[in-house]
Amino acid sequence: MKRTSFPVLFFMLALLIALSCVHLFGLQAQGISNRLVFWEFQFPRLLSGVLAGAGLSLSGLLMQNLFQNPMAGPYVLGINSGASLLITILILGAGPTVLNQLSYASAAMMGAFLAASFMFLVAKRVQNIQSLLVIGLMFASFTGAIESVLQSFAAPEQIKQLFIWNMGSLQQMSAAQAPLLAVFVLVGIVIALFLIKGLNAMVLGDAQARQLGVKVNFLKVSILFVTALLAGSITAYCGPIAFIGLAIPNLARAILKTQDHLVLILFSVLAGSCFLVAIDVLILLLDPWMSIPVNVLTAAIGAPYVAYLMLRRR
Repeated sequence: MKRTSFPVLFFMLALLIALSCVHLFGLQAQGISNRLVFWEFQFPRLLSGVLAGAGLSLSGLLMQNLFQNPMAGPYVLGINSGASLLITILILGAGPTVLNQLSYASAAMMGAFLAASFMFLVAKRVQNIQSLLVIGLMFASFTGAIESVLQSFAAPEQIKQLFIWNMGSLQQMSAAQAPLLAVFVLVGIVIALFLIKGLNAMVLGDAQARQLGVKVNFLKVSILFVTALLAGSITAYCGPIAFIGLAIPNLARAILKTQDHLVLILFSVLAGSCFLVAIDVLILLLDPWMSIPVNVLTAAIGAPYVAYLMLRRR
């Protein structure tokens, strides 16, 4: 790791701590100071932002390495869509008995893994970046169409529950669920850190990575597993949250100007957490006047940045 990276990483860590304090203080400023409410509401909401931001950013970074495509991400390539589809089936009770007995986390991770596997097979046949992105968007549209059909047969209460979940929220995770999501995200980060040598070699291409002794197939399967674990569990507990997995890894490369994945992973985890916690702070500040879903703000900020990246690449 370059020494010049330490000040940047230290700054991001300090920023995350500062934003976390502001987040908790903002809630207290609204008169919520009860100790029980703090542990049951305030802290789980903050933890959701930290974990979801870190996990989505890391999954985006891994997907971009796997596809060698800076426009890859769990949202753009349909990974979140696969998770959302199985969650929808679970909420509406439209699947077989075995599927309906799954938890949200299990269903979401299964859907994310199946979607990631499908896009990986497509990427082996389609070399053109634009075509891959279009296929990813079409896959998301296809799953969205299935969800719409299922909703047409659902009860009003089920549709309302699904609508609230689809808006994305950091308030859906309870204090009891927080440790489980923390375990999923931490396991994903630890596995990614063990894959650093392979990730760095993959930048040179599959052939060069094999010459350096990297087990490329095992590495790719590991990336798919970590991505499904992160994107699936976060989608289950927080709903679909767009653009973080696409924008933050590109921001990391733009700032650090390196392909060292140790630095990129650490920065992406910290920056993703900072970004989502900052978004939630803004939501809390606007809450007395309007209620804005987290997906609205992430799209409003992330979409222009992604559009800028695509125009710059041209």
